[in-house]
Amino acid sequence: MDKYLITGATGNIGMYVVEELLSLEKHVKLAVHDVKKAKEKFTDKENIELVKFDFLDDKTFEDALEGIKGIFLVRPPELEHPNKDMLPFLEAAKEKGVEKIVFVSLLGVEKNPIVPHRKIESMIKVLGIPYVFLRPSFFMQNLNTNHREEIRDRDELYIPAGKSKTSFIDTRDIARAAAISLIDEKYRNTAITLTGKRAIDYYEIAKTMSEMLERKIEYKNPSLLKFRKERIKRGTPKEFANVMSILYLTTKLGIAKDINYDLEKIIGREPISFRQYVIDHKNYWIK
Repeated sequence: MDKYLITGATGNIGMYVVEELLSLEKHVKLAVHDVKKAKEKFTDKENIELVKFDFLDDKTFEDALEGIKGIFLVRPPELEHPNKDMLPFLEAAKEKGVEKIVFVSLLGVEKNPIVPHRKIESMIKVLGIPYVFLRPSFFMQNLNTNHREEIRDRDELYIPAGKSKTSFIDTRDIARAAAISLIDEKYRNTAITLTGKRAIDYYEIAKTMSEMLERKIEYKNPSLLKFRKERIKRGTPKEFANVMSILYLTTKLGIAKDINYDLEKIIGREPISFRQYVIDHKNYWIK
């Protein structure tokens, strides 16, 4: 049976990639930091193998890559230097004869040579490993992770996006696209931009969340500088606050508003709507 290595297997895309591949009757190997903790999360799943893995420890590469046909790859946010942090693993994958890497990249990365995702794409190409680069728009799930506390505790969306619109995408749809493109040979050596089915602004987001949560959620819309300062004050690490500020700047400039229909073509159905996402995740914001 073909076996696929999943990095970021407990994350908000990876865990759904695991589910999708299992539903397609594929064997998966989960690359995790803590095998014991991950085992508790996936205890009732068959066709799963857990292996201790760390991008910064090349001693973990051999076991992780043994018998692997393809890799689902995500970059840990804290790894900011791809040549040092990611290249050794990619070289090991090449040496092991991995047949495809599906990498979750970044929307608009082709226009931005500075971000780590662009450098990782380039490294994979130079190594000659067949690839699919998925370039998704903003995740809906950012609202139940990065912005969970402000919504739950303060009834606010503290986001500096102005009146701009964003073609939000549910990570469950990204995961389905990733699983399909990993096992289907018609997806090979290509980069695919993934968006939701419509672009919405944060005023509409606040309105929808207010309706679904049955309480007023207010969109605050601070300046970028005020946003960064307040996020750090609330406990966000300075480096991540900087990344968030840059991403919301791109939103404000209108880079995230475009939509296409490539996602629908891959997954064979309409993308999950924002309203459905809120319904499915209501418990995250209950006080």
